[in-house]
Amino acid sequence: MIRLTMLAVSSVLALSTGPVHAETPGDVMKDIGRQMNGEPVRRDHYWRDHERERAYRHEEHRLNAEQRELDARRRAMHDERRLHEENGFYGR
Repeated sequence: MIRLTMLAVSSVLALSTGPVHAETPGDVMKDIGRQMNGEPVRRDHYWRDHERERAYRHEEHRLNAEQRELDARRRAMHDERRLHEENGFYGR
């Protein structure tokens, strides 16, 4: 029973790691035939949109990290100024 369970679990894991939207062998053979005839290869129509979206998300994450760093620096300066004012370091 344990072997059967292990077999079932490993089968499910093996099948889940495969690509969901894989091309069929017929599609691959058509692309190979087109390449041999000198025709352009069929590509995903939306690849440019996907690349643009990926670059946008990457830039957004970079800008968010930069903004968090600036906010932390501003808070530190504000806290330091408040500490100096409370301890009388300014105005003497």
